[in-house]
Amino acid sequence: MSNTPYKIKDKLDKLLNRYNMKTFYLSIVCLLVVLSACNSAQHSNTYTIQGEVSDSSLNGETVYLMKYENDKYIDSAIIKDNKFFLTGTVDTASYCRIVVNNSTEFANIILESGNINANLKEYNKPSGTTRNEEYAKIKAEEASLYKIANEKRAELKKLYLDPKEFDRQWTLYMDTFKQKLGERCIEIYKGHNNDIIGYTLLFTLFMRESSLDVRDSVLNNLGPWLRSKKTAQSIISNIKAQKATIEGNPFIDIKGMDIEGNLSSLSDFIGKGNYVLMDMWASWCGPCKKETRNLAKLHEKYKDKGLMVLGIFVWDKKENLSKAIKKYDITWPQIFDTENMACKSYGVSGIPHIILFAPDGTILKRNLRGEKMIRIIDEIMDKNKQKTVCN
Repeated sequence: MSNTPYKIKDKLDKLLNRYNMKTFYLSIVCLLVVLSACNSAQHSNTYTIQGEVSDSSLNGETVYLMKYENDKYIDSAIIKDNKFFLTGTVDTASYCRIVVNNSTEFANIILESGNINANLKEYNKPSGTTRNEEYAKIKAEEASLYKIANEKRAELKKLYLDPKEFDRQWTLYMDTFKQKLGERCIEIYKGHNNDIIGYTLLFTLFMRESSLDVRDSVLNNLGPWLRSKKTAQSIISNIKAQKATIEGNPFIDIKGMDIEGNLSSLSDFIGKGNYVLMDMWASWCGPCKKETRNLAKLHEKYKDKGLMVLGIFVWDKKENLSKAIKKYDITWPQIFDTENMACKSYGVSGIPHIILFAPDGTILKRNLRGEKMIRIIDEIMDKNKQKTVCN
């Protein structure tokens, strides 16, 4: 009997073994490639933050990484030898703040993949990644503009000793300053209307101090990602409210509660034939306390001459109103903003915010402060007195 079939089978087995070994090695190679790719992808979204503080007393304290968009803490570390180290993964770049327990030192950064350097002494100068370095340049430009404006203000103070003339010159300068600021704001947003750099700009001088029309235009041209952010939505709502309550428009009513707990509203006081100086304030607000003294002067001077001072207690607790009234000897009416609608209705993002209403309820002046407020009220009341005499 011939053994040819066995020889053929033996050759076939050898070929199959070679094929299987090649397939096995090929599978191993493919698996290694996949694992390498996964490992590379994992490392591509890793961030490291090397930070430094200037105050040695902070050694042993905890440093926290917080997202601006939702105020959530996402990482923490202990400071040692004036340094700290944070590491983790990030899917999407976000604007964050680094804060320290028991300290005013902080730093703003863009949290993204890569090695980020953050010196809490120089809070707006992160480095190490492309976006952080671009952010640092924008913040440096903002700081330079602040410096120029402050130097100009000091120069005008020396040149114009008469307060009224100083106010006039400063207003003229600020009109030009804000126009240039608005032009720069529009220019920057052309390349960042839908990214994290554009998001950080929402917090800057370029957005805050540009004219209402410029801010409105910029926000209307935001891309879908940036426009969907809570911060952007809040600013859009704020600007809408500001446009509804510009000087010359009628007042918007606000309901609340008086000091005795009775229902009260703006319409109980505004549009009743007197000028009304409305002050939005809170017990914890330092500048608010300072303005209380100016309001007290105006209240005493004009309470029987056609001007009423009215407080709107916002962003605070009801029990703190009674304490503050006693502490600062406040004698004018107060409304506690029970529905938290006063600032929202008037587009107010910072207090104190003082608004003057005409006897018919029209908004005459917004954002009044200090000695300038007193001069404006004095002028208006003097003109009103002259009209009364003539009639």
